[in-house]
Amino acid sequence: MTEIFEPLFFDGPWNMTTFAAGLPPNDPPSDAASSDLSSWSLKNFIETTPGCIAMFDAQMRYLAVSARYLVDNEITGETQKSIVGRSVFEFRRATDKARETNQRVLSGETITKDDFCFRRSDGTMTWMRWHMQPWRLPDQSVGGAVLAMETVTAPNEAAERLAASESLLRLSQEAGHIGSYDWDIAGGPNLWSDEQCRLHGIEPSGARSISVDEWRSLMHPDDLPMLERRLADIIETGGSGELEHRILGPNGVRWIYSRGQIVGGAGKPTRLIGINMDITERRKLEDDLRELTRTLEQRVEQEVAAREAAQIKLAHAQKIRSIGELTGGVAHDFNNLLTVIPGTIDTLADGVADRPQLAAIVQMIGSAADRGAKLTSSLLAFARKQPLRPRSTDVEALIATTCDLLTSVLGRQIEIDFAKRDYIGTVFVDPDQLSSALVNLGINARDAMPNRGRLTIDADTVAIDQDEAAVRDLSAGSYVTISVTDTGTGIDKAIQSKIYEPFFSTKGVGKGTGLGLSMVYGFVKQSGGHIDFETEEGKGTTFRLYLPVSDDEPSAAADNFQKRLPRGDETILCVEDDAIVRDFVTQQLQALGYRTIAASNATEALREVRSGLPIDLLFTDIVMPGSTDGWQLAELIRQLRPGIKVLYTTGYSDVSSQQLSSDAGIVLLEKPYRLSRLAEVVRNAIDNPAPVSGDR
Repeated sequence: MTEIFEPLFFDGPWNMTTFAAGLPPNDPPSDAASSDLSSWSLKNFIETTPGCIAMFDAQMRYLAVSARYLVDNEITGETQKSIVGRSVFEFRRATDKARETNQRVLSGETITKDDFCFRRSDGTMTWMRWHMQPWRLPDQSVGGAVLAMETVTAPNEAAERLAASESLLRLSQEAGHIGSYDWDIAGGPNLWSDEQCRLHGIEPSGARSISVDEWRSLMHPDDLPMLERRLADIIETGGSGELEHRILGPNGVRWIYSRGQIVGGAGKPTRLIGINMDITERRKLEDDLRELTRTLEQRVEQEVAAREAAQIKLAHAQKIRSIGELTGGVAHDFNNLLTVIPGTIDTLADGVADRPQLAAIVQMIGSAADRGAKLTSSLLAFARKQPLRPRSTDVEALIATTCDLLTSVLGRQIEIDFAKRDYIGTVFVDPDQLSSALVNLGINARDAMPNRGRLTIDADTVAIDQDEAAVRDLSAGSYVTISVTDTGTGIDKAIQSKIYEPFFSTKGVGKGTGLGLSMVYGFVKQSGGHIDFETEEGKGTTFRLYLPVSDDEPSAAADNFQKRLPRGDETILCVEDDAIVRDFVTQQLQALGYRTIAASNATEALREVRSGLPIDLLFTDIVMPGSTDGWQLAELIRQLRPGIKVLYTTGYSDVSSQQLSSDAGIVLLEKPYRLSRLAEVVRNAIDNPAPVSGDR
């Protein structure tokens, strides 16, 4: 009966286990029971026996006790006579288990307990064995119970240690969530501890035996073949083994760590003993760590790739910028030289008008000079140093006009589509340069479609946020995108990084200048925009221009120049740092009837102004050596001569779009120029009202 009554330790005589049915303790024993007891002489036997015996009636009240019973149970202050008729509850603590035991005995059952442990008031423990059975009346009905107790003279210390060890093991397994198993591999039971059952979602019930089929049903089907192979290997080879596997529990799939040890007898393995531990959380942390590591590795790779791409982009931008600076400088100097050549063509033409052979040579010189001027203009466009006249421009109207031009330029073998949306606003650009850029893109597209094709031009509005603006090297804000898409051969990946470089061309020697895309690139960047492209070999290319939106209404082109060759007699102050150009300009102006004063820099010019000589027009180069450029010189002279007229000239300039568009009084003559152009612009500058100082 040990599985029902565990050894109990008590702290004194009033806490020792007793057995009562829970009946009221104050009812006296019945007369019949007393008389029968007297007739049996059982009372005398109990009171005089040297053993530890007590007799109770059906209500668990004392009928007789031995003297040894009082001593062994440490019932003090009572005698064998004074305790009769009193309930056992007056001396003992009643528990549910005790009430159950009493009820079973009073129902006719006999109960024996071999390992009852009694802790005395002095702290010592006594192991006792007790036997309790019913006694019967003459009619065979149960009259009460008799309890016989025996002190075990040699306590089972091994059993005590075993019980304590088992209790400690059980508590340790519960605390560590570690289950244990003991499997008789010869065909016996597979015993699981309570915690082992809990790990697998089974109701614990002591040393529960698990069948092989039940064990298989608890294992994850994907891991079961591996588990059976490992178990077979361990049993065959002996020793121990460990592994991690999954089980199917009531809360889903769980990960289990298992370690087993073969135990053998007479050289033959008989048992497999081991432990299981739930490692689901550990595996989850490991998976999370692996995922975090993988994510970090990806982020590092992405960051490294982004940095490498940024370095390549920066190096390319620096290369383009360096080429642009070099190109702009060369073009500026070349423009100064060209200014002299076209300017003398008209004079030479007049001088040889009656000599056809020389006239033809002069015409050839003029054509060559025009080609040189066009080349320097392209170089300046790439270098972002060409003088622009930006204004609010209707994008769709400009594209429609350009498409008409492209139809004649590209030929009938190229189909041109323009998707008109009717809601695209205006952009702040130089319309002539934008139209030229679209024509250049159209010509490149035609060359990529030798066997016919389609060119599609589309425009739309987009909002660029800070992140996208950083990628595209733009300011955040609203932009109009103009897309030019062809169905051509695409751009080879090997040359994609070079397409914006000046003089780079895939058309072969003599078939192109290599400046088309360079001009487009420089113009878009100088206009505060961005250009990019998407291409797929064999399918085509899309170039996309981003241009800043304008809130103003579209502006009409101004026609500030007359068509005649005017003359004059006014005094013009010519400021030019290049001696050849300065001499040429003064000679040309004098040929037109003007009086001239020459100065090579701002200091000389200011000295002439302060001398008091009459001056009707300041004709100044914008880019000059020293700290004072043409803009600043004009401001200083206006302070001295408020009514003076100003004409600017340049081969290239860093003139801002806002500066040119905000002041309609600015007159600019671009180098190189012919005599006819010089005469028209000078006359226009003198005849127009001068801006008031401080208005600019």
